[in-house]
Amino acid sequence: MNKMTKRMRFRFSHWRSLGFLCFVSVGVLACAEQRNVCLLPLASEEPGRPTSSPFYPDALYGVEDVGWSAYMRVWQEHQKDPSNLDVRRFLGLPTEEPFVFQAKRGRSSPRWLEWRPGTFAQVDTSHFTIFSTADELTSRRVAEDLEHCYWVWTQLFFPLWEGSAQVTTAFADWDPDQSLVEFLATRRPRLSIRRQMQVVLLKDKEQYRKTLAAEGNAIEQSTGFYSDSLRTIFLYGIDDDAVETRRHELTHQLFREATRSSLGQAMPGEQSDFWLVEGIAGYMESMKIGERQATIGGWDASRLQYARYRVLVGQDLMLPDELMRDGLQQAQRRDDLARWYSHSIANVHALMDGGDVTIRRWLYHRLSSLYRSRSPLAPLANQDSIESQLMQSWGRGLQQYLYLDDAKLEGSPPSTPLRVLCLSGCEITEDTLCLVPASSGMTWLDLAGLPVGNAAVQRLVPDPSSLEQLTLEVTKVDDGMGAWLQKASGLRELDMSWTKVGDSFLQELSGFQDLSVLWMTGTRLTDQSIDAILRLPKLESLDVQRTQISEAGLERIRKARPSLQVNPLELRSP
Repeated sequence: MNKMTKRMRFRFSHWRSLGFLCFVSVGVLACAEQRNVCLLPLASEEPGRPTSSPFYPDALYGVEDVGWSAYMRVWQEHQKDPSNLDVRRFLGLPTEEPFVFQAKRGRSSPRWLEWRPGTFAQVDTSHFTIFSTADELTSRRVAEDLEHCYWVWTQLFFPLWEGSAQVTTAFADWDPDQSLVEFLATRRPRLSIRRQMQVVLLKDKEQYRKTLAAEGNAIEQSTGFYSDSLRTIFLYGIDDDAVETRRHELTHQLFREATRSSLGQAMPGEQSDFWLVEGIAGYMESMKIGERQATIGGWDASRLQYARYRVLVGQDLMLPDELMRDGLQQAQRRDDLARWYSHSIANVHALMDGGDVTIRRWLYHRLSSLYRSRSPLAPLANQDSIESQLMQSWGRGLQQYLYLDDAKLEGSPPSTPLRVLCLSGCEITEDTLCLVPASSGMTWLDLAGLPVGNAAVQRLVPDPSSLEQLTLEVTKVDDGMGAWLQKASGLRELDMSWTKVGDSFLQELSGFQDLSVLWMTGTRLTDQSIDAILRLPKLESLDVQRTQISEAGLERIRKARPSLQVNPLELRSP
């Protein structure tokens, strides 16, 4: 954490405690946030279950599109009776299984891979050809996820999907009051695709690195990459980060290859608007796959936690002109690339899920233009007026979208445990926090300023062994947290500022070998904690202002650890 960020956090917490913080209702983004609900292919023997949601993509888009409405009705009929062959035939689903999986010994890979026959497997699904050196289980899991994501994408971005014209034609004579199942049984239409999309699945990081060595050093930090020139995704790994990356890169591929795009050899966002290319792919990282349906969006998306910290705590706002002007090359040369990505993705979340139908239509039109897709989108009335209003409310709208209170959390609680969670800058009570599922795999938790105590934190993270960063500044926790925190031996940054912890708490941290940043501002530490501080071998930054550690104690710390930054910020009274 840099000095400016920490200072901003202190000021923000102070204003908030005085009740001066408010968020203004700002026109187009003032509506309630919603997640998108999409439906998944099922095995024929799955029990049928009627399903209805006000949050299907066509409803959230706010139009009476016969094709889109019919398409969502087909999926609802599939959920009601997964064994219905006419529905399965229309969607191209196999007779019994939820998706096609055909694996065979690879004989011919793309020439540029230079793989010898028999050293890889070729896996074919309905929409993908996967050249894999991974094991069969990994190949199957990746193939299933790709198929799920494909179907979700077709529902969410139906107007841009190349198959939308087939659906609209197939249902041109359908009366919505007529049984859709009977219509399919009589007409027997079936979706078709132009070709399967190509995926290369590598067995490990080393093979991934060697295969993509020509792409430069950035590949070292990635687990997936989509090549526009080769029309191929390169992947490895199946952990949570790899899954999010896979969905990110697949989104690039789908907008490029599953739309009627006329880009040719050009790159999307080459001259400007590259923010939307990366923003929409980052938005799709939020996808959560359940047994029968998937959700996309929501305040608990991993990427939004970092954006929430930047915007609400750091008061960092990126105006539209700065965000949108960069093309691909200009964006990649930015010194603040992580910040640019964070704002790109957060703003797409706000546009997709902010609850305003007109803004969502505007975004779809912008995507269609970006990818030069020949889509059946109806013209957008008053486009100039819509854009003007959107630009004027841009920063304030994002603040409002990222801000979370009890009502917002109660209306949209997370369905699965979270890996990262930042609620700093929000107004959440301890009772409402109980709606967030317990997670033993959390790596970053920031509850700064919330009125929560020991029990609430320990319930949320019953096993803190995965924690790498923890912020409990200005909360109600005390020394009773010490025994729990002992299990977080991999912790790298800890902020307990302005809490009731003291010397006994710090004694519990003596075995922390990786702790590099420790904020204990305004706590009850005394000189008795100096030995415990000096036993932290990797400590680089320490703040103990407004504690009872004496000047002599500070001098002892500085002499024992000359490279340690002690009290790096000048703490001023508000």
